[in-house]
Amino acid sequence: MNIMKKSIVYGLLTALALVVYFLIMKVLGLETNFYLRIFNFVIIVAGVYALLSSTIKSGNNISYFEGFGAGFRLTLTSVIVFLAFLGLYTHYIDPSFIEVLEQTGIWGSNISLGQAAFAIFIEGMASGVVISFAWMQYFKKYLSPKNSI
Repeated sequence: MNIMKKSIVYGLLTALALVVYFLIMKVLGLETNFYLRIFNFVIIVAGVYALLSSTIKSGNNISYFEGFGAGFRLTLTSVIVFLAFLGLYTHYIDPSFIEVLEQTGIWGSNISLGQAAFAIFIEGMASGVVISFAWMQYFKKYLSPKNSI
């Protein structure tokens, strides 16, 4: 499987982990704890690591920028799928969840679902860029000399 397809598959698995974590937090009544959202970052770290590790260490010959791009695609896939889930969840299951986001203090008050989705998208993508860059710094020692920067 090429790295493009692999990054989408791993992105879907990462999104599934984000959804499961969100639902566990909801069941335990911890969805109001803003600081537990930091674990979302850890989930994306693990997803990008798993993708790059399985690709590079299995002998696939990729460039530095292909690896970085794959981490970015993984993040894009997982954030979009998670936002779709969050939109459906907020619209059909718990419309009051938007109030939970308002109460965290970071979002402000009277936010719309679109504003929250945009902020989560930017937050997730920024995290993904940083995570992909960091992992590629680690994995560049496994790239062949012609494929490293």
